[in-house]
Order: sequence, then structure tokens, then C-alpha cells
Amino acid sequence: MITPQLLAQSPLFAGLPDDYIARFAALAHEITCAAGDALFREGEEASRLYILLSGKVNVQVQPTALTHPLTIVSLSTFGQLVGWSGFMPPNYYTASAICQEDSHLLAFDGAAFNRLLEENHEWGFTIMRRIAGVISQRLRTIQSVVLKTLYHHDEQ
Repeated sequence: MITPQLLAQSPLFAGLPDDYIARFAALAHEITCAAGDALFREGEEASRLYILLSGKVNVQVQPTALTHPLTIVSLSTFGQLVGWSGFMPPNYYTASAICQEDSHLLAFDGAAFNRLLEENHEWGFTIMRRIAGVISQRLRTIQSVVLKTLYHHDEQ
């Protein structure tokens, strides 16, 4: 069983009331992703979001003009969010998540996660702001990676 104390250590849930965190903990299921396996792939229907417990997961996109995927971010810190598309319409993953080493994650059903956010607007808003921060950082990172890749591609 996932404890509220464990979730409270994640930046997503830090500082929220224990009773609210406990409701998310009840939704969480621990999963293992073996090195080399895909947690999900770009374009697949998204129904889950994940929080990294341990291991390393690369978030990658596959530009059509390139023969290899671009790694946007390597996640290896406890509490990092993976697969935020799992609760955000249109519910398709915008990137792939590939485990670089055996990894342990918490998986949340996206629809149930979203319902809990809506049940308490104050704390739901706090979590959504934190998720928006993750999305914003990932967009800045993808822009940087793509521009560097294009620059190096043009030099060749």
C-alpha cells in the first residue's frame, strides 16, 4: 500500500493536507519498468500518469525529419512526474517514456486523478499549478533540444 507520507515527499504533493494526499495514495499502484522497456509511446492513448520512485526514465520524441528519437529529459529523481497527458484531454501521450534502467513508479488512473483534483478546488488548483510548471519546463527543454539538434544538423 502506498502511504500518504511517501506521496508527501513528491514535489507534486508536498505541503498538502494529509487527508487529501491519502485520497491520491489510495489511487496509486506501484509498477516496475525494466531497463529498455517503454512505459508508454508517443501517440498512444493516455490513461495513466506516473511518479518516479527510483530508476531512470528518458522522455523522448521522434521528429519525422530524424532517424533517431530525441531525448527531451532524463528523469532520475524521486517524485518526478511522467506522462501528464494521462489526465489531460485529448489524452494522447506527446512523447515516449523509455526506462533506461529498472525503474519503480507509482501509476495513477488519469480519470480518477482528475476527479480528485475537481473535488477540492483549492488543493486541486495547487497540484495543477505544479503540473503546469512541469509542462512549462518540459516545453522549454524540448525547444532547446530541437534548436540544438537543428543547428547541428545544418552544420553537417
